[in-house]
Order: sequence, then structure tokens, then C-alpha cells
Amino acid sequence: MSRSSPYAGQPAKKWKEITQSLLAVHPLKENVILEVALLAWQKVWATTIGTGRTAIRLTDLDVPATVIGYFFEVLFAKEMENRFPGQWRGTRNKEEKDLVYIPDLTLSVELKTSGQLGYKVYGNRSYGQKLQKAELAKKEKSGYYITMNFYKRTLTLLRFGWIDASDWRPQASPTGQMAGLSDKVYQNKLVVIAGDYRLDAPLRLLSGVGPATAEQFQKLGIRTIRELLGSPKLSVKRLEAIRASACREYQVAAEPTGEESGTEESSL
Repeated sequence: MSRSSPYAGQPAKKWKEITQSLLAVHPLKENVILEVALLAWQKVWATTIGTGRTAIRLTDLDVPATVIGYFFEVLFAKEMENRFPGQWRGTRNKEEKDLVYIPDLTLSVELKTSGQLGYKVYGNRSYGQKLQKAELAKKEKSGYYITMNFYKRTLTLLRFGWIDASDWRPQASPTGQMAGLSDKVYQNKLVVIAGDYRLDAPLRLLSGVGPATAEQFQKLGIRTIRELLGSPKLSVKRLEAIRASACREYQVAAEPTGEESGTEESSL
């Protein structure tokens, strides 16, 4: 179901305020997203493929990030359906969003995941293209989004907000297959969901930490943001500057998130 953008005709400086207003009245709240996402992520990695003696755990396979992301989306929607029957359910056709809000379809949510090292998310090239005939569109690409970044087996960032179809920019190359978002969309239309899950991210996600710097930290026994925040003051000035900056940036993310659910095994 198509609807006009709440950001239409509004300058970028107003976007953050609009986003906050949209999320304030949305039935899905950040604490629920966090709790369900953590549980779905645990279930992804407890998944087995096959049964009996031929069963293989997902952790023993080299599964593409796109497949991991899809498993997460399915399990997230299923957990929402189990918790809130009659309110939320997963998609049933290509025209629906990934997470359907039954009482009001305009409040349904698309899930977008990325397993690349970083905090950006991508759509396929069609997200950045204007279709000449509206009836060719399989799914309304404007609306509410939950974005999830992960790297290997670590969930690194959750965000909730709104993305318009016009926000997606296709790669300049004619052969490019992806569409991305501008910094102003990340900063003003998507709200970071805080939680100490962010501290388990690899140091490479910190500004100023490339492969060589990450190797320096690794020699000190520091591989994650959590380990960096827990380390004493470092003698190397450049490394200490990164540590101090991380402490300032992640002090909010380190707030307690409450009880986390135990790992359960699922089968796909």
C-alpha cells in the first residue's frame, strides 16, 4: 500500500524531528526490537540443517551473509508473530513488507541486513531506480525499516526508522548491482538502538582502526570494542587516543539491556 512520504517538502534539518515523531507513535518499540533481534540472532546460530545423523549445524558451514540475513529476517518475524498473535506476522507474498502489522498495513516494517564489515546497508539496484509503471513494483519501498548489521557471528548494529524509495541511490557504474543511502539518511531517518550488544563488534568498526592498527591491538589481547573499553590506559599515544574516543562514543551503548533470552535450537 503506497503512502505519501512524511518527509515530503521538508528540509533535511527537519528530518530527525520527523523521525522521532513517527517512531513515538509506532506500535513497535525499540526495546522490543532489541530483545527480539538478540533472540533471533541466537536462534540463527543454533540452527541445524537436516535431521538425525546427517544433521549439520549452521556454525559448521560457510554460509553466505545474504543467507544468514534471510534466516534472521524470517526468525525475527516468526518471534514477533509468536509474541503478538493477531498483531504481527511475517510476509506471505512479494507485495508485503517483511514484518506485517495486521491492524494497519501502513505501519508494516521492512527488514534490511548487511554482513559486510561496516555500518551501511544496501538494496539491490532496483531500489534506486524509478519504475515507469507503478504496477510493476512488487513491493512499496518507502516506509518503516529495521536495519541490522553483522559481521561473521556478531550482531553489530540495529537501527529503526523510515527510508523513502528516493533515498536509495544506485551505484554509478552501469554494471553495479547495489543501491546505497546517504549519510544524512543514516543520521536523520534511522535511530540507533542502544545496547551493550554493540560492544562485541570488532575494532575494525572504530574510526581510525585499519588492518595494521587492529593487529597492534590484537597483540595486546584486544579484539573487540568491549575489550578496548575494559583495558587500562595504553602507553602508545595513538592507540590510547582511539581508546579514549571509544569510551566517549560507547558510554550510552554500554547501558544494561536487561535479561537476554537463552539460546534455542531451530531448524530450517
